[in-house]
Amino acid sequence: DNYKISFIELRGVEVAEVCQIFERINQAGKPLDIFDIVVAKTFRSENKTNNISGFYLRELFDQFKKSISSSQYASIDNWTLLQMLAVVVKLEFPEAGIQNITDMYLNKLKTEHIEAVWSNFKIAVAKTFDFFDNILHIKGGRLIPYRYLYLTITAYFYRNDKPDYSFLNKYFWYYSFHNADLLTNTTHLWEHIYFVNQQKANSTYSFNKFDIDKNSVRKSFYSYRGRLSRAILSLYANHKPQDWAKPHRDILSDVYYLLTDKPNLHHIFPVNFIKQSGIASQIECDSLMNIAYLSQITNLKISDKNPLDYLKEYDEPDLETVLRSHLIPTIILEWSRADALPEHALTIFIEERVNLLLEALRLKLEGIEFNVFDMGDRTDNISS
Repeated sequence: DNYKISFIELRGVEVAEVCQIFERINQAGKPLDIFDIVVAKTFRSENKTNNISGFYLRELFDQFKKSISSSQYASIDNWTLLQMLAVVVKLEFPEAGIQNITDMYLNKLKTEHIEAVWSNFKIAVAKTFDFFDNILHIKGGRLIPYRYLYLTITAYFYRNDKPDYSFLNKYFWYYSFHNADLLTNTTHLWEHIYFVNQQKANSTYSFNKFDIDKNSVRKSFYSYRGRLSRAILSLYANHKPQDWAKPHRDILSDVYYLLTDKPNLHHIFPVNFIKQSGIASQIECDSLMNIAYLSQITNLKISDKNPLDYLKEYDEPDLETVLRSHLIPTIILEWSRADALPEHALTIFIEERVNLLLEALRLKLEGIEFNVFDMGDRTDNISS
């Protein structure tokens, strides 16, 4: 009640000038979010007398997210959605001054341009999320290898009545797994948008040789931000892995993703079992080749058991099919039935699974020159 507050009242100031004042004042504290600034700058009051409709970007975003609320992608952040919108505006209005997706250019978005693209933009974004969700079976944005894939694929779907899903599949897996990071900056971004729009315009495309290091797959480990990590987990998800305890039931349900901040991952050779038996190194233990999706209940039931023992509990006629849906080599089931682990069992298992993953990827990229090399093998590189 006794605190004195400085107060300055400004009259007759345009919204753009207000935003500049906000930006200057906030330099000493927390900067305004670019989305808040664009919302303010594009806001328009309704004027029924002059037949002018109101415009409120925040409300449009909220309504759109509500319309796709059944999708895990409805939780996409406003900044990414705003960048997707900027890409579409640049495509529709090349002279609008939106040369990039940085805050400086997002700040130049205009109400009339957003209104012009909004209807087709919503369709393109919904198709992008549907592609991730129902074509690739990636149930949630945490596994999308590159953020920029939201932007490039939305650009492809924008005003595209005949999308080529075979092309999109190749595009997604090629760039998600390529040994070189080919979508890490805005230069890459616009090159990709040009590439996908060329296909959209004339239905022709060609990919350069695909390169992948077998050793990078072999030594990959879980990382929330790791591109290859998310690519591998996306490929596992794409094969619609089934529940070990309840075959023919997909493990990656919406509820599964809704209840956890990260995918529920299980070590096929449990960590404590490896430590106690000393059969492998920590690198092999944590490799994503030793990881599978499991339900929380199954994961707890398996705990730290020897894989030879816990697999016996699930060894029903459908188990081989279930393991294949996880890209898990069935050789581990053979070991369980023989009740004997060979020397260097995890090393053998990882090598078998790397080969399964590469073969699955080769099928995804059919028609593209597929080059596998192995930086872990200094004596011989493999090319095929």
